[in-house]
Amino acid sequence: MGQVVAKAKQGAEQTTQKTDKDGKVVPKPSEAKELINFMGKNYETKVQSAKTFDEFYHAIYELIEMFCEERGQLQYKMPSKKRLEDAYKAVHPNGTANLSKTDFMKITESIITMDSFTFGKAALDVLVVLFGAPVCALLAKRIIPGLKSFSDDMVIPLATSGAVVYLAKTNKL
Repeated sequence: MGQVVAKAKQGAEQTTQKTDKDGKVVPKPSEAKELINFMGKNYETKVQSAKTFDEFYHAIYELIEMFCEERGQLQYKMPSKKRLEDAYKAVHPNGTANLSKTDFMKITESIITMDSFTFGKAALDVLVVLFGAPVCALLAKRIIPGLKSFSDDMVIPLATSGAVVYLAKTNKL
């Protein structure tokens, strides 16, 4: 029961977020700070032993994966290898010694921007089905002869309930 309430709260938070002109969710400024803090906390376990760029790239990839697993709803886009390599070489030009935590934090702050976050596909599917089903049902009611006898007060809740049942049966909710 607690998971259902938590998912409902999570979904409500997602629907109140702003989107940009491309339809991507504009993350709150604190989300970038949370990721930077998360990476700083996990520096010793993942990044400290990296001596080459390939080891560093793999460590960053694992950190991003861990962060996304913890958070769930908002996705972080991994920077391109070239962009990460440029940031790595700018801060750590010799590339032979271990990367210090201050150097790591400089790299992290330079690669994490507001464009690094996207709205997940699964969450978008839920919103489309949840809001699209009642609209389609209402349009069908207006277009198909014989359905005008049904009240809008019945059609919309039934379509919404049907969408919720569909989402629950397909494990998308």
